[in-house]
Amino acid sequence: MKLFDKLTSKFQNPVTSLQFIHLLRFTTLFLISIAFAKSNYSIIDIGLYEKFIYFAGALSFFWTNGIIQAFLSLYHQHSSKFSQNKILINSLVLSFLFSCIITIIVLCFEKPFSKFFINSSELPFKTLFILYLTLSPLTYFIEYIYLILKKYRAIYTYGIISYMAQLVLLSVPAFLYQNLSYSILGLIIITSIRFVWLLFLLLKYFHFIISKSDIVQILKYSLPLILSAFIAGSLPYIDGLLVAKYFDDKTFAIFRYGARELPISVLLANAFSNAMIPIISESKSIAASLRQIKTKSLQMMHVLFPLSILLLVSSYFLFEIAFNPYFRESATIFNVMLLLVIPRMLFPQTILIAKNYQHLTLIASVVEWIVKLLLSIWMMYLWGIFGIAVATFIAFLIEKFVLSLFVFNKLNIGLNRYVSIKWFLFYSLILLATFVIIEHSSFK
Repeated sequence: MKLFDKLTSKFQNPVTSLQFIHLLRFTTLFLISIAFAKSNYSIIDIGLYEKFIYFAGALSFFWTNGIIQAFLSLYHQHSSKFSQNKILINSLVLSFLFSCIITIIVLCFEKPFSKFFINSSELPFKTLFILYLTLSPLTYFIEYIYLILKKYRAIYTYGIISYMAQLVLLSVPAFLYQNLSYSILGLIIITSIRFVWLLFLLLKYFHFIISKSDIVQILKYSLPLILSAFIAGSLPYIDGLLVAKYFDDKTFAIFRYGARELPISVLLANAFSNAMIPIISESKSIAASLRQIKTKSLQMMHVLFPLSILLLVSSYFLFEIAFNPYFRESATIFNVMLLLVIPRMLFPQTILIAKNYQHLTLIASVVEWIVKLLLSIWMMYLWGIFGIAVATFIAFLIEKFVLSLFVFNKLNIGLNRYVSIKWFLFYSLILLATFVIIEHSSFK
């Protein structure tokens, strides 16, 4: 046991443990998609499942992320255990209220929502969908509760048990039956188990104290973050609408298959950002926290930039192998999306949220949205769907630039204090140079 502790001790920290569970979640969903593709389910069944997950995620991701980020920042701004207890409980209460409100709205406007998201006049598996929509967002608090309790090993234990169970409960029915409802039922079962796990954690470590003033405080704090996440989440829809309106179905399919950011960069960056928020909030010396951001982000650069360069070089070949030669053109769009790793490795938003400047993230998101819309329209006429993808990269880069300016103006913290500038510029230039060489024909 001591040997195991020694071997795993370096992985028992907030950043690594949170990145692990985010990667495990993605890996599980990816393995389920592979299992479904090889199972008894038809393409229609698989498409219906994907729409089920996509619809629920689209209705909850923005406020879930906003409230969790607010909770992580506010929790360590209170010194007493009593106040911290209230922040957690009332963050969960606020999340539950959001779940109920969204559920009621969906039930009241079922037909237009279903038509927009899943191209159907009614919700598939309606009762199961409502259960999932109501309970699932709350379960994302589990890993963050372990995070604030500094029980990092428990994050690994929970992740492995929870997501291995999800893989079994969804994949096995796909090979035993030809009815998608069994897998959807499996999803509800694992969601219910996680919800019970959450209740167990709350009963074991916290007291239920509902405070209207705390709920209002959390709502005020999280609202800019919720709106920022909502605006950022709407950007892909801008692309989809423009492509659908000005191009044919063939071009739309090519764009959609290519417009996929490297998942591992998103997962590692978001997990790192969320893990650092409470560390910065409770730290007595911001200099130490900034050094930690600088060190950890450099470690990610050493992994993500070489991986992105490798994918750039091999993307056309990989797209032909993974899909078919028809989708070779999608690799061009995918290559542009790989460039997003550059702004992903900058974390000014983490510092602003931890230091109670979350409203500035909303301003930066609005700037990004406006720049994205204008550039997409302009570059679409110049370079077609390639221009739309390039506009995404430029807009995201501008957002990080604006956030960095806010950090400097409000906190007098220069970029060099939380970014390894030399390595960042070196990797960025190599990535951009590789992109230009690979896509040279696109610039003619």
